Amino acid sequence: MRRLLFPAAPLLALAGCAAAPPPVAALDEVRIDSRGFEAGGDACADFTLTAAQARYFLARSSVVTARQQREGWDNLPCYVRGTARSASGVWRWEIRAGGTATLETPAGDTELRACDDCEAVLGPRGGRPRRP
Repeated sequence: MRRLLFPAAPLLALAGCAAAPPPVAALDEVRIDSRGFEAGGDACADFTLTAAQARYFLARSSVVTARQQREGWDNLPCYVRGTARSASGVWRWEIRAGGTATLETPAGDTELRACDDCEAVLGPRGGRPRRP
């Protein structure tokens, strides 16, 4: 019986991987659609990113919970929005100056992301988690 189950295990693992979204680093054709700021964001009105900087951020950011994002990073009102393409379709993203992002998958699911080390593209405070 072990002989029959053992070969099936790798096939099951591969089937699970096929449904998983590609790593963010695999996103191509990163484009900037808009930039702006919410009420009270006049101080960061000049926040902008190039497509290369957005790709850098997305490749280095990681998935976080809402609580981690809220408690660990500054939720600044300035943002840059855009799209990226992968083999599975078009992804929509929003990166904020405080080092956080929202990524919408082609299927419509949303990931909250944050970057611990994105100062190179966000400036001296961007991407630095707040320390208690």
